[in-house]
Amino acid sequence: MGELNSLTELEKKRYKLQIMLHGVGADGQEKIKNARVLVVGIGGIGSLTLQYLTAMGVGTLGFIDFDSIEEENLSHQVLYGMNDIGKLKAVVTRERLQGMNPLIQINMLNVQLNQDNAGAILPGYDIVVDATNNLPASYLINDSCLKYSRVMVYGKVSDMEGRLSVFNYMGGPSFRCAWPVDDETNTQGEKKLSGMPGILPGITGACLANEVVKIITGIPGVISGKVMYIDVSGYKNRFVEVNRDHSNFKL
Repeated sequence: MGELNSLTELEKKRYKLQIMLHGVGADGQEKIKNARVLVVGIGGIGSLTLQYLTAMGVGTLGFIDFDSIEEENLSHQVLYGMNDIGKLKAVVTRERLQGMNPLIQINMLNVQLNQDNAGAILPGYDIVVDATNNLPASYLINDSCLKYSRVMVYGKVSDMEGRLSVFNYMGGPSFRCAWPVDDETNTQGEKKLSGMPGILPGITGACLANEVVKIITGIPGVISGKVMYIDVSGYKNRFVEVNRDHSNFKL
């Protein structure tokens, strides 16, 4: 953490509404400024999460993605436009985020997270956001977060429903406690990506950014120990409790 009360006049002006918020204040904004957050996957969920974390002033913001922008991305990945088709997502994302907020540090990682490089990347961050929408990647992120004592913020979308949770937080459950079977075809409640409305990843990504800021500032109500399901068809959100299984912490 850096020195308290080191917000510049420009930062005080930019983040005025957040500083006015009960539970944040200048000290909370200082915590946001000194936080280090990594977003894995910058598709519909991750790109929206990044935009809000950038706008809210997370001091060091990293992201991992190795894909290129395709036409089919544009319906739900609103950070990109027609002129970006064929370009690397990581490069375009860095340019857009730097343009949004030059006051923060943007770290671009145009790689695929794997067992070999996780140890060189994750320890440099306090919170890791899993926006991969990919079960094997979620297991890798969870296990790496456990190994390096990092909090995992998780989101996924499919059909008309998004879901999110926070794992490895203050003694709470891990991702494996919610989805213990390391087999996508057999995991209860897990299904592969299907059709979805373009707005769904945005809603889910905004909620993930909100959880990140709550964790950083200490605002109560972090979604740990449960999974929140967001139903955009009828706006009937539901919560499913997740119990901590101690065997999942002996990796």
